[in-house]
Amino acid sequence: MKDLYSYEDVKVIKDFGEVRVPKDWSEITLKKYQEIERYYEDKDKAFNVLDVLDILIDKDKDYIMSLPTEFLDTILAHLVFITLSPEVGEATNKIVIDGVEYKVNVMEKLKLGEYVAVDNVIKADIHDYASMLAIICRKDGEVYDSKFEAEVFEKRKEMFEKQPVTKILPIIGFFLNLYIMSEKHSQLYSLVENAINLIQQNIDNSQKIGVSKRLSLNWQTKKLRKSLKSIKRI
Repeated sequence: MKDLYSYEDVKVIKDFGEVRVPKDWSEITLKKYQEIERYYEDKDKAFNVLDVLDILIDKDKDYIMSLPTEFLDTILAHLVFITLSPEVGEATNKIVIDGVEYKVNVMEKLKLGEYVAVDNVIKADIHDYASMLAIICRKDGEVYDSKFEAEVFEKRKEMFEKQPVTKILPIIGFFLNLYIMSEKHSQLYSLVENAINLIQQNIDNSQKIGVSKRLSLNWQTKKLRKSLKSIKRI
């Protein structure tokens, strides 16, 4: 077979096979995007173009190193787009995949189970967007519980991984804002609770404070408890 380096078809054909090269971010799946982010995050690792090609064209390094230089030049010419960040688009809480709508519930805050699950994912791998979406971006009527986690989670994660990253980024942007707000809400609630506990300890442990001081501390406690009720309504 004759060697062919084709810019128009965005593929390169060689005697021993075919390499399909993405021409823009819309041809990069979420799974590959996550791998790219992880690679660039490792600042201690020296940049190696073979590592990036290994991710983007689904060929191992031995295969890539066997290619002629001009062949690699053709591939790299197509991949210039990765030097620019993909367009995120307007944040949205829903996405349609194969005719089915999945969405993040905007009518209420994250449930405790959802928050803990997402928080664990972020602490383990901040780039694992597919797992985060599998937890909080669901069909109408679906509940994230132990049954969902055991029977649905992995398949849903794989579904999100296969989507074009440009289709997924708008809902990732929406979700991360929601998570940050939930995290701040949780932190604020904890701070107020801690303040109440500290004041109560001062009241309970000190026998020497005067009546006016005790009344002042009780008044502060009442104000903080009102703050807790307000936070719950946020």
